[in-house]
Amino acid sequence: MNCSEYLVDFLIKHGVTDVFGYAGGYIVPFMDALYARKDEIRVHVCYNEQGCSFAANGYARTSGKLGVYFTTSAPGAVNALGGLADAWFDGVPVMGICGNVPTNEMKGFSGVRQNGFQEMDIVSMTRHITKLSVTPNSAEEFPEIVSRAYKLATIGRKGGVLIDFPFNIQKTDITGR
Repeated sequence: MNCSEYLVDFLIKHGVTDVFGYAGGYIVPFMDALYARKDEIRVHVCYNEQGCSFAANGYARTSGKLGVYFTTSAPGAVNALGGLADAWFDGVPVMGICGNVPTNEMKGFSGVRQNGFQEMDIVSMTRHITKLSVTPNSAEEFPEIVSRAYKLATIGRKGGVLIDFPFNIQKTDITGR
């Protein structure tokens, strides 16, 4: 099972029946994992990323479940910030999943604006409007990150969380699970 398949399985096991998204190159492995489980979880394709995050927000408000949206990297992730901020302000359980460049293309602390095509440090941009904003750096830490994000979004004062999902981590197998 790779990290994308693990995340889809986790969402299904935690009662998520619908996700909202907008396709893009750096989120394809996650979309493939959703498609493989299409009989258990519905994907609602929105016209833009902002619509995805607000649709997930509305879904969470009306269903009482975790609202989940996905986007691709950089411009896509930035376009969804309105719905994520609304989840923060109104205490709505929303999980944003945004694709990103592979970890070996990330700029890190190099001082350059970007290293990978359409790379964006979305974690820094969302740190103050989420309960958790994180980039997994390995498949080994991914299950704990997903569990922590889910708990933070749904327990206590609810709110938005963001998993910045590097392309290579989406495809990496989780061993021993």
